[in-house]
Amino acid sequence: MKSKNPYVRLLNFMRAANNEDSGFSGCEEVMAYMHEANALGKVVKITDLVQSLQFGTGPTVHRKVTELQERGLIEIKRSATDGRAKSLVLSDSGMKHLDSRSKSMKTVLQG
Repeated sequence: MKSKNPYVRLLNFMRAANNEDSGFSGCEEVMAYMHEANALGKVVKITDLVQSLQFGTGPTVHRKVTELQERGLIEIKRSATDGRAKSLVLSDSGMKHLDSRSKSMKTVLQG
């Protein structure tokens, strides 16, 4: 039986969405962080993700960033002035992914 409670439907949607691809665990949170930072006019760097303490340790963050880059959802750009500094940008595919998730969530909540 499908729950009529929108919150329960949202939780079920999130559980199903996050369990469908174990290699993607935590990546959507990184993309959401990047999207919000971009909306505020901020450039996201890998060090920002590590220092936020919400995405894990340095190696964990690097794995998530690599996964997102390999899937074409983000782009990594080197700084013109500092070869060590890298900024992260959501790609068009990354934006489409977030838009698709948003539409799915709206459908689930309205259902």
